[in-house]
Amino acid sequence: MGSIHMLTDVPGPRSRALAEQGSRSIARPTAPSGGEVFIARGRGPWVEDVDGNRFLDFTGGLGCLVVGHAHPRVVAAVQHASGDFLHTDYSVIPYESYGVLAEAIDGRTGGGRKVAFFNSGAEAVENAVKIARGVTGRPGILCFEGAFHGRTNLALALTHREVPYKKGFGPFAPEIHRVPFPGFNGASLADFEQAASAVLESHAIAAAIVEPELGEGGYVVPPTEFLASLRRLCDAHGTLLITDEVQSGYGRAGTFLAGDQSEVRADLVTLGKSIASGLPLSAVAGDAAVMDVLDPSTLGGTYVGNPVAIAAGLAVLEALDDEDLIARARHIGTRLKEGWAVIGADHSGLITDIRGLGSMVGVEFVSRAALASLREAAFRAGVLTMTAGAEGRVLRHLMPLVITDSELDEAFEVFAKAAAAAS
Repeated sequence: MGSIHMLTDVPGPRSRALAEQGSRSIARPTAPSGGEVFIARGRGPWVEDVDGNRFLDFTGGLGCLVVGHAHPRVVAAVQHASGDFLHTDYSVIPYESYGVLAEAIDGRTGGGRKVAFFNSGAEAVENAVKIARGVTGRPGILCFEGAFHGRTNLALALTHREVPYKKGFGPFAPEIHRVPFPGFNGASLADFEQAASAVLESHAIAAAIVEPELGEGGYVVPPTEFLASLRRLCDAHGTLLITDEVQSGYGRAGTFLAGDQSEVRADLVTLGKSIASGLPLSAVAGDAAVMDVLDPSTLGGTYVGNPVAIAAGLAVLEALDDEDLIARARHIGTRLKEGWAVIGADHSGLITDIRGLGSMVGVEFVSRAALASLREAAFRAGVLTMTAGAEGRVLRHLMPLVITDSELDEAFEVFAKAAAAAS
C-alpha cells in the first residue's frame, strides 16, 4: 500500500460521522473508546481508513494478524472454502480439512498431540480446564498474578486484572488459586515456588495455567528456569500443565510456541488469535493420553472448527513456512529493541524497560501520561499502537510479521518524533 499518507487530521470527517452513527446503535461496553479511525481496507501491515489516511498498524487485530491484513493466500483459501460449503458442524457431517489442520498443529506442538477446535481463546481456555478437571477428577486450578485468559466466567476467574474486566461481574468460578508470576510486580522465582508449593500441597489442583510471557499483564518475561520449575512442581503433585499460547503462539515470540524456548512440554496448549488470521477459531492441543480420556460429545459446540476458518488456518501455516515468518519474528524483535534503545538514550528517563521474546516486545514508559502522549503523536503521524499492563505504561507490539525493515524504519521515524513530544 506504499507509505504513511495522511490526507486529513485524524480521526477524519468520515470516521467521526461513523462514530456518531455508531453511538446511536452500538452498545457502549463494546464501542470504540474514542479517537479511533474506521478501516476501509488493510494489506500486510497497512491500514487505510475511510478518509483515505494510510497507517502502519502495530495493533495487528489485537494479535490476530501474524501474516498481515488480507494475506493473498488466506483470502484465496477463504474464498474457495466458502464456495464449497459454509457450515455443517463437524460432529454431525465431518469434513477433511478439520483433520488436516489438527495434524499440522500436532506437528507444530511437539507431536503425540490430539487437537480440538473451538471459536475463541476464552473457549479454548475453558475447555482446557474442563479436560484437566475431567481427567484428574480434581476441581482446583492454579493461575498467576498478571494473567489474562479471556472474558467468559471461568476465564475471568483466571484473569487477574479487576478493572475493566472483572468488576461487577462476579461471582466467578470457584477453586481458583492465584500465585505470583516471577517478574510481575517484583515477584521472584522463590516467591512463586513458595506460594505454588503451598497451593499444590493443600488443595486438589487439576492444572496450572500460565502464559509463557504475560500479554495483557504487561509483556513480562519470567526467568528462563520458571517453566521448568512449574513443570517439576506439577509433576510432583500429579497436576497437569496448561500453557496459554493464544497471544504468544504462532511464531510471534520467535518460536512457534513461546514455551518452546524453555524446552518444557505442557500437557495442554491453548491456541487462538493468529490461528486463522482473525477468523473465529481456537484450539486445544494436548497429549493424546489426556485428550482421549473424556467420552464422545463431552466437548464441542455448534460452530467450533468452522470449515471456512479451518481453511484460513491451513493457509496461515503455509504462509508462516513459505515466508519464514518465525525467523522474521526474531529479526523484528532485535530491530524493535535496538530502535527503542536509541530513543531511550536520546530521551533519558522516558523509558524504564524494554523486554520480550521475539517480536512480542514491550516497552515500559516512566508514566502512563508519557506513553499516552507518545501514542497520540504517533497516531496523528500515521502509526497505530496499543498498550498493556494495568497502569497503561507498556507499549506492546503486535504488528504483522510481514512488516519489512523499511516499514519498521518508517515507524521509528514517527516514534522518534513522538518521543520528543512526550519528553
